[in-house]
Amino acid sequence: MRTIILNFFVTLFFTTILTQSHRRPKPVFTCGGNCTGDSGIIGSQGYPGVYPPNTKCVWRITVPRGKVVSLSFRVLDLESDLCRYDFVDVYDGHINGQRLGRFCGTSRPGALVTNGNKMQVTMVSDANTAGSGFLAVFAAVRPNEKGDRYCGGLLDRSSGSLKTPNWPEKDYPAGVTCTWHIVAPRNQIIELRFEKFDVERDNYCRYDHVAIFNGEEASEARRIGRFCGDSPPAPIYSDGNHLLIQFLSDLSLTADGFIGHYQFRPKSSVSTRVPPTFTTPTTPAMTTGPVALTYSEALCRQKCRRTGVIDSHYCSSNFVITGTLVSAAVREESVHAVFAIIGVYKQGSLAIQQAGKSLSARVVLLCRKCPLVRRGLNYIVMGRTDEGGRGVITPHNFVMAFKGKRHRELSVLKNIHC
Repeated sequence: MRTIILNFFVTLFFTTILTQSHRRPKPVFTCGGNCTGDSGIIGSQGYPGVYPPNTKCVWRITVPRGKVVSLSFRVLDLESDLCRYDFVDVYDGHINGQRLGRFCGTSRPGALVTNGNKMQVTMVSDANTAGSGFLAVFAAVRPNEKGDRYCGGLLDRSSGSLKTPNWPEKDYPAGVTCTWHIVAPRNQIIELRFEKFDVERDNYCRYDHVAIFNGEEASEARRIGRFCGDSPPAPIYSDGNHLLIQFLSDLSLTADGFIGHYQFRPKSSVSTRVPPTFTTPTTPAMTTGPVALTYSEALCRQKCRRTGVIDSHYCSSNFVITGTLVSAAVREESVHAVFAIIGVYKQGSLAIQQAGKSLSARVVLLCRKCPLVRRGLNYIVMGRTDEGGRGVITPHNFVMAFKGKRHRELSVLKNIHC
């Protein structure tokens, strides 16, 4: 009899627990919010359902003072077209913070860790969506705590390696910032050598680059060098026991990346140091002097109507290219665009970047509504250049959709002496 009664109460207990667990409401994920505490979960709006189109959601995470934020993605499922349309940005801090990375697709990064107790997560979607969004867990951890990071971190062993995300399987991602801080004992210095190095090439290393600093901070006064291209820098030696390495990629072209190795050395062991190979800006060859062109309300008030033909604009243009519009960002009243180059018919003083076998050029359309361009489409672009080697397009310049049959016409013009 006692056994029957005991079994009855045990069954009743577990039935009650199961019933309560089924009644427990599932978390509802909204568009952004403020998150505080030692840990928590954030997710895209409506997760695990398909995230809504045309939204921008911002989560601001704050953990107790003295701790830093570690964010780990449990699920990532966003449109994966080079993170140009739908993406998640993660920042170190709430306001004007350094971006730790931009993510899309389904490949989850390692943990992202801030330098302070604040982090911002921003998700953006365009008119076309695909996927269930993301689910991530944040936690307060001790500064410099060891763990599987996406990139960067504290390196204090006597030797080790550092490499770009995705190395060596595929190119490093766009829109990422990695900072490695190498710390040696007080009586030692740090030697850094790059085994492989391939970062988007630019005469000024303005876009993707590696910057290396003596000390613990990114101070321009203590910068050893800034590097890009596909030639590894010469071995680098620190002045003291701290070395800071920063890698930054922008939102356009990417490349293989790099792998480097460091080791600690006694100060007395390096009598003659090989100076690093600084990437010194060189002035691009110019066939026509750069022209300073800026936005004005009067300029953009004109009717947007293309006049003339390819032939009539060729000689008056500083550059003539064909390319695919891969990114376009509106800044004030202008559009800052990147074209993946199909053909170059007149380079002039246009700066052309190279990443692997891909070439690209940056062009500013001063009036955002003239000419109207769309990402993913091919164009003939003729215009002037500014002092930095960027293309500049006004309503007077010639821009039109590019079709293969125009290639022959443009090729003939290459032989004309203007």
